[in-house]
Amino acid sequence: MPSPAYAAVVLNLPMDAVYHYRIPERLRDAVRPGQRLLVPFRDRRLVGTCVALTDAPDFPPEKIRELMAVVTPEPLTSPALVALARWMAGYYLCSWGEALEAVLPAPVKRQKTRRTVDVLEPAPPSAALTEKRAAMTGRRQAMGRALDALLASADEPVTLPELCRRAHVTRGSIQRLISEGLVVRRTIEAAPDLLEGAAPAGSLEPPRALTPDQDAALAAFRALRPAWERGTAGSSSDSPRALLLHGITGSGKTEVYLQAIADILAAGRQAIMLVPEIALTPQTVARFRARFPRLAVLHSVLAERDRAAQWQDIRAGKVDVVVGARSALFAPLPNLGLIVIDEEHETGYKQESAPRYHAREAALKRAELEHAVVILGSATPSLESHLAALEGRLARASLPSRIGGRPLPPVTIVDQAAEFRERHGYPVISRALEQEMRAALDRKEQILLLLNRRGFATLIHCPACKWVLRCPRCALALTFHKQSGKALCHYCYAEAEPPPACPECSRPAPRVFGMGTERVEEVVRTLFPEARVARMDSDTMRGRRDYRAAFDGLASGAIDVLVGTQMIAKGLDIPNVTVVGVVSADTAFWMPDFRAAERSFQLVMQVAGRTGRGPKGGRVLVQTFNPDHYSLRFAAAHDYDGFAARELEERKTLGYPPFTRLVRILCQGASLEKVKAAAARLREEIAKALREDTGQILGPVPAPLARLKGRHRLQLLVKTKNLDFVQHAMREVNALSRSDRAVRVGVDVDPMSML
Repeated sequence: MPSPAYAAVVLNLPMDAVYHYRIPERLRDAVRPGQRLLVPFRDRRLVGTCVALTDAPDFPPEKIRELMAVVTPEPLTSPALVALARWMAGYYLCSWGEALEAVLPAPVKRQKTRRTVDVLEPAPPSAALTEKRAAMTGRRQAMGRALDALLASADEPVTLPELCRRAHVTRGSIQRLISEGLVVRRTIEAAPDLLEGAAPAGSLEPPRALTPDQDAALAAFRALRPAWERGTAGSSSDSPRALLLHGITGSGKTEVYLQAIADILAAGRQAIMLVPEIALTPQTVARFRARFPRLAVLHSVLAERDRAAQWQDIRAGKVDVVVGARSALFAPLPNLGLIVIDEEHETGYKQESAPRYHAREAALKRAELEHAVVILGSATPSLESHLAALEGRLARASLPSRIGGRPLPPVTIVDQAAEFRERHGYPVISRALEQEMRAALDRKEQILLLLNRRGFATLIHCPACKWVLRCPRCALALTFHKQSGKALCHYCYAEAEPPPACPECSRPAPRVFGMGTERVEEVVRTLFPEARVARMDSDTMRGRRDYRAAFDGLASGAIDVLVGTQMIAKGLDIPNVTVVGVVSADTAFWMPDFRAAERSFQLVMQVAGRTGRGPKGGRVLVQTFNPDHYSLRFAAAHDYDGFAARELEERKTLGYPPFTRLVRILCQGASLEKVKAAAARLREEIAKALREDTGQILGPVPAPLARLKGRHRLQLLVKTKNLDFVQHAMREVNALSRSDRAVRVGVDVDPMSML
């Protein structure tokens, strides 16, 4: 049967269209769906993905151009992932090509090959080798030590720098061994640096004994078996395909994940484990590798060649379990059976650029396409997942107690307003928190301090005339970083030198106001000069070695006090951490976001869970100027159900998710007048496409960040209970939004940020 003559190709362009290209005779048998192809597009050459082959193109054959080359000999995208990308394009209102670009890691698209490394090994044994070794005395002793060290390491590859370190010799001694034929150099594939530190030694760790609650949770997962067994009689598309595992911190959710994955592997399937922060990956990988040796890691901190190598092993079927951050959802496992999303409430699972997908929703769709199931785990589930479980759309299991019966730590709310009045100034560390920290340090215990804002001070201002040092491109004050001596914009990365005097009124030395993690670190070092203090935020965590050093330092006891942003609030399990301080619980309260209370509650609950995990117990102190806010009161009582009931009632009254769906339309451009005109035109067109009973349009109004990177920003918000209809209406006006090149329009379905 002759091969189809045309390839259907999608391109990474903001146009949701499929383009047909004639396949030249020389490539007729080489083109397959899933491959990357080089094609002509207008006056350019672009690389796109083949999504189908056909003999019946949508355009007259004489108008169809010929594709130019096959970029990847093998298909990189499976039919299931192509279908998932098609769904993402429809749901999140982007193009199919943009969605497919998100599916493939950048190093794979760039066809990065595996890293290689030169290793040394002794030459094959011979009489001449023995004679030369015996003669290595005097000046040649260094060569003898190097050869002995290499012979002692014959079972493992050794690099030249490593051999120099082991034998205490110079490179020259080893080079002479190579030139004399006593040592052979060869090139091998380098083992990926997966960020987890030393791999567990010895035999695999056996499953741990489960508590009755864990056993019930695993039984709830096993009840979903018909959903992931292909062709199982009696399975219904209406039955839940996902389990919400609501377990308090320290209740053993990870062990349930591990044993659920073991079930999946025993059935011949494979699994993906997602974590919200790269900082959590080392601990997760170490524990998972102790159970599953055929494991791969995917996240953006890996070196490009290591990411490509891991992806290729996954695609080749050499891997059973994939661990990684959001993008690991698209790992090309050929027989996927389970996706676990730990800390499913985290905003890090939402992609903030096109395609603006949420890993939770995309995971549920991939599970449907591949006859798999999903476990959503959290100590503080999102209200969307909580309501879905209440309504029966998700199965549910609870872990209400900590392993070993250990109690949750007591939470003390510290009123910073009272502290301010009594001390006549703003205290970074309250007297109560300082007292608890001092006692913990005296007992040789460890402390975590959370402030979800980096830098030293939030602004530089003049108290006389109220001048503020602002970003010239963004409607924001610059954040002062004392370590670098610069004031930085955290959005466009502009920087400025703090002026010696106010440029408006000439008053000398403008003041700094507010605080970030850098200032907290300085205060802690001043209060406790003997303490070993470290900081963990995006300023200090710049590479995989930084994450490893911070985690290893805390785990080994080399760090007494760890100051950090929200990345320290999740996943860390260090029994010697007995005091947790939330330096300011107010950072989210002033955000113009209907989820502010939910995020404050979740952050306090999560960071509180980092202590009290060992026999020493623990304490949590929460500093705030809003001590009576209900989210903090419920968090102090460890009462998730009480908070969820209160917050759901308020959301229902106001008509916000999870009772309605939101679509955010952001218009931005250099000319404010053009942005206003485009936003007004969009509102008019959307209003025409919507029926009165299907959606409500709010705006256009200035976005909370009204100017960013030199662009003015206006936004519209569509609230609806019929998302399908709104999506259809938005597709009708998408062409209009792209017609004006002076204004950029972004559409975000189910937005997590309103900034």
